[in-house]
Parts: sequence; C-alpha cells; structure tokens
Amino acid sequence: MHCGLCLPHCPTYAWHRVEGDSPRGRLTLMQGLAQGRLEPQSSRLREHLEGCLGCRSCEVVCPARVPFGALMDRAREILEDHPPKPRPGSLRLRQSLQTAALRHGPLRALGGVTARVARKTGVQRWLRSGQPLWRILDHTRASLAPAPQLTGTVAPEHADALLFIGCMDRFFTGPDLEAALAVLQQLGFRIAVPRGQVCCGALGQHGGRPQAARTLQQRNQEILDGEAPVITLDSGCEATLSEIPEGDLGRRSVSLTRFLSEHLAAEFTPPSWLDTPVRVALHFPCTLRNVTREARELTALLQRLPGIILTDVSDAPNCCGAGGTAMLALPEMSDGLGTATLDALTADTPDVIVSANVGCSVHLRALAEDRGGPPVLSPARFLASRLNSSASTT
Repeated sequence: MHCGLCLPHCPTYAWHRVEGDSPRGRLTLMQGLAQGRLEPQSSRLREHLEGCLGCRSCEVVCPARVPFGALMDRAREILEDHPPKPRPGSLRLRQSLQTAALRHGPLRALGGVTARVARKTGVQRWLRSGQPLWRILDHTRASLAPAPQLTGTVAPEHADALLFIGCMDRFFTGPDLEAALAVLQQLGFRIAVPRGQVCCGALGQHGGRPQAARTLQQRNQEILDGEAPVITLDSGCEATLSEIPEGDLGRRSVSLTRFLSEHLAAEFTPPSWLDTPVRVALHFPCTLRNVTREARELTALLQRLPGIILTDVSDAPNCCGAGGTAMLALPEMSDGLGTATLDALTADTPDVIVSANVGCSVHLRALAEDRGGPPVLSPARFLASRLNSSASTT
C-alpha cells in the first residue's frame, strides 16, 4: 500500500521532508530489505529505518490497515541480525548491560544510584557536550527520582488489582508508583505488588530483539498470573503488554485512568477530591492515541474531578520526539519536536502538564527545565495531588 495518505501524519517526514523518512518510503525500504534487494548493513538504509519514532500515527489513518509497527519491528530484527562491521565493542557492552538490567532489579537499582550520584557530583561537566553519555546525564537529570518503597495491601490472590512496576522504578517512576498506590488504597481498593516483575519488553520488541522481549514477557506472565486486572502507569508499557499474543496478560492489562473510570462512581465527588481550581494541559502520548486509544478516557476522567480546568492544546506535532530512546540517539529532531509540543502545551498557561508516558515526561521535563515551564506529572501523581487526604474512603 503506497497511497501516501499517512505522509501528513508522520512526524519524521514533517521534520526531514525526505521520502525515505516517511511511512511510504520506509515500507518500500522494508520490502527491499526483506526480499534481499537491499544490503542490511547500508548506513543510509539503517538511518531511515532506525530513525522511525514508532509513533504508529500512520496505522491510524491507513485505509488498508497496514500493520506498520509490526513490520518495522521485523525490519529492525533483520538489521539487528546483520550489524555493521565491525560492530563497536561499546555498543555490544551497552546492549548486554541493558538486557541484564531489564531482567534483574539489583542491576537497575545500581544503575539508578549511579545516575543520581553522577547528577549530584556534576560528572557531566567533565564530558564534552553532545557525547552520548553527556546527553543521557543532561537529558534525564530533571526526572531522576529515588527508588520507591512499595507495599501492597493484600496477597495477589485476594487483590482487586495488581500493580505493574516496569523497569523505570529505580530511575524515574518511583514517585508515580507510590502515588498510584496512595490513590488506589485511599479509594478502598485492595492492591498487590508482586515481586520479581521485569521490563514489559518494549525496548527489545522495538529494537530488533524479539526473543529478549518474549523472555521478559513470559516472566511477567508467571509473576502476574491470576484473574485480577494488571494496572499499568505508562502508556508504552500498556501498549506492549496489550499486544502480547500468548496468555491473558494482554487482556488483563489496563491503565490506571481506565481502571478508575470503570470502577468508580461516587468517589468522584467531594469530599474525596479537592475542588481547588487548577489548569491542566493534557499531553496524549503516541501509544495512548494510536495503540491503546485511551485519549478520550483520560479526558473524561479528569473532567469528572472537581476544580479541573482543561486548557486548550492545539498545533502540537503528532509526536513529542521522545520515541523510546530516540530522544537520546536523535537529539536534534527529538528536541525540535519536543519544543513544538511544549509550546503547544503551554500556550494556554496551564498550572500543570499531565502525560501518561514516562519517556515523554522525561523528554518534556528536560526541555521545560531551562524555560521555567509548569511541572510535568503522570496521571497517578496528579490524581494523588488532588486527593482530599482528610476524607474517609467508602
């Protein structure tokens, strides 16, 4: 399918204005790659295919329902199987460490501690601006947070829901997880936090390493076994879990906002919630709009809360540029798209920006840090800030 209706919706095509960076162009390249007509080690080919942000906006508008995301995953698998020669030793080491860290909590904990120490000691001052490590330290410093102290209220077999932790708990999402538990427990839900959870598999799935993703997903299937819903806080994790073909974890995965919308009624009136006016700009991550399709649910949930004023957000790019690790690997384009997104979000002077994706939040928070923008919060942290802690639960 090469009609081109998707071109106006592709953020990378809008940025580069090059056919190879459009869905139509990439489909042609993927076809040539799969048929053996194009060399997988070609630097130009890899630049076009690896430069896709994976927003899947093209899927939403495609009249032929071309599964672009799945095709891109397969193309990157071929690229991963045929790496450039010689492959840098530093790249092999980084991938090995990443794979191990996604599977083992202690390694993630060590990485989180190392990152926070680096931030406090100002290590990046000794690095050349623009280096990969400098970019990582500089772009994530505004979002680094201590690891959470999570305690469920019941055993998994007696829980109303299980809380999915993911792999960013030692880096960025600790406060989000603690906030989600506070909200759910104050509203009377019995929540379990099963030990031994690992990454949802998104990084491996979209990075051309499907077996690594499946290993992680099988582990989570075992840890999160049962009938209870599995609450996710990140739209990227929910999108990945929802598309797992085996088992029932995909069917049971649900965002915090959808879970609350489906299970609460009376609690969405005072005294459970503060009614102090607050202006909120909603950011809809690509995974929320194009995969889980929950933009309306998030809007409706916040509209039910007292005191919430949703500001006007228009003219934002289809993607903020975070794109998983793209915000680190493709800084010029990512920062350009992110700045345009931030301009749109802050145009109507909100008090807070709410985004349901950790990568988007890290990216927007980094860009907002130097311009004194409003705080960027997850739905969980925003909801926790609106709870009336003196109210009794029902």
